[in-house]
Amino acid sequence: MPKIFVEAPSGERFGADIRDDTKFSKIAADFFEAQGWPEQDSKGRGQRAVVELTNQDNPDDTKRLDGEQSIGESGVRDGDTLRIFPESIAGAGSVDQKARLMALTTDHRDMQEIIERNPKISFTANRAHAPDLYTVTFHLASFTDLPPGTLEPRQSDTHRIEITLGADYPRKAPLVRWLTPIFHPNIRQTNPPKREDGHGLVCLGVLQHRYLPGLGLARLVTMLFEMAQWRNFDAFDSFNPEASRWAIKPENWQIIERIGGHPLQGPIGDLLKKLERATQSRISFTPAT
Repeated sequence: MPKIFVEAPSGERFGADIRDDTKFSKIAADFFEAQGWPEQDSKGRGQRAVVELTNQDNPDDTKRLDGEQSIGESGVRDGDTLRIFPESIAGAGSVDQKARLMALTTDHRDMQEIIERNPKISFTANRAHAPDLYTVTFHLASFTDLPPGTLEPRQSDTHRIEITLGADYPRKAPLVRWLTPIFHPNIRQTNPPKREDGHGLVCLGVLQHRYLPGLGLARLVTMLFEMAQWRNFDAFDSFNPEASRWAIKPENWQIIERIGGHPLQGPIGDLLKKLERATQSRISFTPAT
């Protein structure tokens, strides 16, 4: 069984023992899952993977591989290195101003479309053309805090976030900060609230090592909206330990459901996908130097 190396867009390398009859589409799917990358692009379409074979003597010389081919059919040998990344970031390197302007313009158009579809979302921006600073408001019931000695968090119907699209956007993730009180495992709350201490910062995987340039602002806002609904949270990768401890207690799951959220088991669609994938063996990728 050949030892194949896989390189991520960040430059990280991973090693994996992969059978000769394994198709590159299978390798890409397992690598996407191992990296926790989103399965959809900014338009809600399924991400298309790019798999390239690198030239060991010249890493910039690559050959794009057919996803329906297997390792054996393609001639990939033991010790070879593949590069796997979403098609949406093919060619992404340093951000030139034209590309950034196009991304900002597209994001603004998509944001205008999202508020037409969802009346529970509104926003203001720092300028009318290609804005890079948004204040987004969610009009829905969610938790704000858990008063000492109580079992159920208090609620509010209005929640505001600030999204800053920095100079390296869209190559790097936006900075997202919650402006109003929020009780959520993946949003930092300091007492007293201090911006310099990271109060309100969002720590969901998609905004950290799982962020991809093809995600798009509108899809990011949709994910944040689902966070406020408690439909999107990770109780085990926490910025708010108190909220995490509260979320994992089964007696609190009905409270989460009352605001339209999903307790730890997650949406049924995700469950079914996980069950389907659970019957399939995975390729194990281990960090390589």
